[in-house]
Amino acid sequence: MARAVLLLSIALLTSSILGCGEQVATDPYGANATPADFGELRLSETVNDPRIKNELERLEANGTLPKQLASQYQSRTDEASTTQTARFFDGTDPDYVDEQLAKSGHWWNVNAPGRELLITTQGEDYLRKWDSQRTAARKALIQPDVRYPIQIEQGYLADPTWVGMMHCLARAELLEAARQAKQDNVDEAVTAVAYAIAYGDQLNQVPILAARNTAAAIREESFVTLRALLRHPKLEAGHLRTLETVLEQSSRAWPDDTELWKVDRACGLHFLEMIRAGHLASLLTREEYDAMSASGELAKLSVNIAKNLTTDQAFYLESMKKVVDSAKEPYYARVEVLNSIADALNQARNSGGYPIVSGDFLLSGMHAQQADLAKDKLRLTIWLTALQMANGHAPKTMPLSEFSGQPIEVRDEPTQVVASFARVPGEIPELIVPKMSTN
Repeated sequence: MARAVLLLSIALLTSSILGCGEQVATDPYGANATPADFGELRLSETVNDPRIKNELERLEANGTLPKQLASQYQSRTDEASTTQTARFFDGTDPDYVDEQLAKSGHWWNVNAPGRELLITTQGEDYLRKWDSQRTAARKALIQPDVRYPIQIEQGYLADPTWVGMMHCLARAELLEAARQAKQDNVDEAVTAVAYAIAYGDQLNQVPILAARNTAAAIREESFVTLRALLRHPKLEAGHLRTLETVLEQSSRAWPDDTELWKVDRACGLHFLEMIRAGHLASLLTREEYDAMSASGELAKLSVNIAKNLTTDQAFYLESMKKVVDSAKEPYYARVEVLNSIADALNQARNSGGYPIVSGDFLLSGMHAQQADLAKDKLRLTIWLTALQMANGHAPKTMPLSEFSGQPIEVRDEPTQVVASFARVPGEIPELIVPKMSTN
């Protein structure tokens, strides 16, 4: 959810932090500070607690502080591409993008087979609105090393509207696939789905959770459309080979999660820095701020956070070190680490000294988020394996599930391949891929 950048420097919050036993320096950012300024971590670097001081020194040596990660992203992407991407992203109304996504999401319903290839009046209207941008974006946005407008140094306050734009464009491609399929142009339909999946591939390379979550949503919707294409009477063996190639490229380029969680840690440090500077209210939406101010909860929250802020930040850094260190492992091998963090939070809650910022804000959805990313990867693996087997390219050994560490369940039958998602979270129907004649 996008956060309104209020930058409300409230005297009550600042005074409560200064008055609860924590030694916090005067705000060095000033009244004209921007969200990116807090990525410098000036206040966190003044904390003398060795748990924080030593870890920040280690992160700096490894180049993983907010400003450093932002610079690294800039250095490995193409500066010249910003001119091309600006025409799609600059000046975009976030409310319009949110509205477009909200109104179109129901068209991809995995439990309504066939519906995903019906072009309704609403679908035609959507495609007309986005068609010219869709065509232009194929050349501009799906290129190697494109620099997307991510702002790591702004932490969770960075504007995610551009990610929503990518999602809108991917949905336009899926509607184009439906339109082409309705006209029996299966070649063009498969091409359009491939472009939608390419948007997901591009977003996979952007190390922020908003991008990875949108990439997962794009793939989920693409697979719904592909289920219908697999039943199309004009489907041929060449189409299955094309789809196998597309998903092989996705799988081959799949990043491990190390950089993703390094960046998320940098965002968490930015969050803590803003609290130290007296800007807790700026991290709330306008609705949250108004409600908590009216009830008096904002002042209470500020006082309670301030009582334990240094220990809270130390807990966060220790937890995120575990998360980052385990990020190369499959999900099933990370569960013990994630459970240990949850156990430590429960113990702190029961014994006093609960780290509010870590437990209620920064780490609260960590385990579920990692499970969602694992589900996305496993879903791709199952689809790719099924297509490989249908095309006579079965892997030598069956890939392992991200959740169980056991082989995935894909059956090779005489006329079709059947893949099961029974052990994948959520209710995903079996996948049936026909075996096509090469003649």
